Amino acid sequence: MPDDIHVAVIGAGRQGRDLINYGLDLPGLRFKAVCDIWPCAQKYAAGLLKKRGHPATVYEDYREMLAKEKDLQAAIIATPDGFHCEQTLACLKAGLHVYCEKEMALTVADCRKTVEAARRAGKLLQVGRQHRSNPRYHLALEYIYAKKALGRITNVFGQWHGPKRVKFTWPQKLALDDATLKRYGYESMEQFRNWRWFEKFSAGELVNLGAHQIDVFNWFLRTPPKAVMASGGLDYYDFYELYDNATCLLEWDYAWEGKTRTVRGLYDVNTVTEDGGFYEVFYGDEGALTISEDAGKGGLWREQRAKVAQWEEDLPVLWVRPNSPPAKGHGGPQYLHDFGVLIGGPSEDRVFASLPNPGVERHQHWYHLKNFFDAIRGVWGLNCPAEVGCQGAVAALRAVDAMKAGRRLELKPEDFKV
Repeated sequence: MPDDIHVAVIGAGRQGRDLINYGLDLPGLRFKAVCDIWPCAQKYAAGLLKKRGHPATVYEDYREMLAKEKDLQAAIIATPDGFHCEQTLACLKAGLHVYCEKEMALTVADCRKTVEAARRAGKLLQVGRQHRSNPRYHLALEYIYAKKALGRITNVFGQWHGPKRVKFTWPQKLALDDATLKRYGYESMEQFRNWRWFEKFSAGELVNLGAHQIDVFNWFLRTPPKAVMASGGLDYYDFYELYDNATCLLEWDYAWEGKTRTVRGLYDVNTVTEDGGFYEVFYGDEGALTISEDAGKGGLWREQRAKVAQWEEDLPVLWVRPNSPPAKGHGGPQYLHDFGVLIGGPSEDRVFASLPNPGVERHQHWYHLKNFFDAIRGVWGLNCPAEVGCQGAVAALRAVDAMKAGRRLELKPEDFKV
């Protein structure tokens, strides 16, 4: 394999262009082709690549691209979710390694089919769960397991609250004609531009957004869920086809120091308010940890009764409440350690201190792309290979099933194996 990895991008919308930009900051890549059905997106992406010294051939149809481009080694897929399975299968069959944005498919059967195809092809398939490569999350895992900062995890919580939705529009002069739209599966420009709101192309916000965070729970608890129930609906908007909010309760069998106990988790997604933003919390019997891809959120709380650890004493103290007496059985005030930013405010029996800097200087997508291309070169393993991506997808898709059914669904370990 030559030093430069030859790459194609399928889907040059906002996410595709972001991935192009992050990829351009990685050494040893050569973007050779870009594919999108919308000339507007084609022109923008091709211009961006040319400006950075990567003149790329432009295609409308990915099948034509795969037939004509004979020196490609990898593809980045950033099209609407409903096309991910077929495009991933085609790229694998063409002998390419694939970085596919989540969600890898809209059905459990297609998720499994994609994993099997990657195995048959003997190629790498990285699913775009970028938190799996985020140094902040790896630091959090170190504090949970190496330092046992939380004790035994008992419960988890997560949310994604986003701004009130507005329809995406387009200049009429740039609209695709009806024949082109129909050829690629769209009924209208409205459907093309707002695909996340249509069931043909999306599984809704529990998968668009929640799949990332449910996967964080699975990753940190080291197991997929054993049950899920959910409630949600189209309660606010009149132009959605899918639900606009959902809340689900998940359960995991969590192993800690030779014993297995149930951990319950509440997850909430809301598309009307940004209040609270997005984050995950892990509660234990000695502390709690908040983590987020928003670098302005995150911290580690230590209970008063928890014995002061050496790693706590080594942390720089930023603030101590004056005359704060030692808590009984603790030897010192409670601790709230921060993952990169001071959170909260002075209150009784707390110490605020900063954790070591995990070295987060790049966007999380950059780290995940780097992991993918490092794995192609054989210097590292994938952080989110097909099997791991499938596990997270199945958990989120089954949460949608539970919401539609209005009942608790039991999940078995074999549900997550391919």
